[in-house]
Amino acid sequence: MKKLIFFVIFLLLFLLFLYYNTSIFGNNIIIKDENKIASACLDSFYNYEADIEVTVKGNKTTNVYEMKQIVNGEYSSFEVTSTGKIKGLKVEFQDKILKFANTELKLNKIYENYEGIMKNSLFLNNFADEFKSSNSTTYKENNKIIFETEDAKKKLYVSSETLKPEKLEIKGDSQNTAICIVYKRIETL
Repeated sequence: MKKLIFFVIFLLLFLLFLYYNTSIFGNNIIIKDENKIASACLDSFYNYEADIEVTVKGNKTTNVYEMKQIVNGEYSSFEVTSTGKIKGLKVEFQDKILKFANTELKLNKIYENYEGIMKNSLFLNNFADEFKSSNSTTYKENNKIIFETEDAKKKLYVSSETLKPEKLEIKGDSQNTAICIVYKRIETL
């Protein structure tokens, strides 16, 4: 009987130790290994909803768009919420079907067997895929975890406290920031 009690206590202590060293409490990750932190952070980019501000810099102009973005498994969408000519534009992609819709412009187009457009840099899941499939780097700077792609054209800044993305910078051919995405609100689904 004593052996059984000893075994049960030992097993509970062992499970408690494992739970403490590998569990996630809300947004506070208690994982000691930096690679596990980076992996846990990148894995959260496949199911999320975010309000973002996208700044696109061209040769002579700079445009700023407010958008709502949803990624949930194989479903991806974004909707322009800022005022302007394209307000209300919604783009959805699921099961190789691409839909464009805008009630103000009376636009409603559907394209079947279409894959290319949603594999772009606006979505965190595509950044995570690119990051994981290449020799990319992760480092800490000013209380931020920075994920940088192998070609140094994309940098994702993540808060080291909350592990939520704050900003994604995408450089153009001239190595200047061409697109900057600021994550105003992001929640995992």
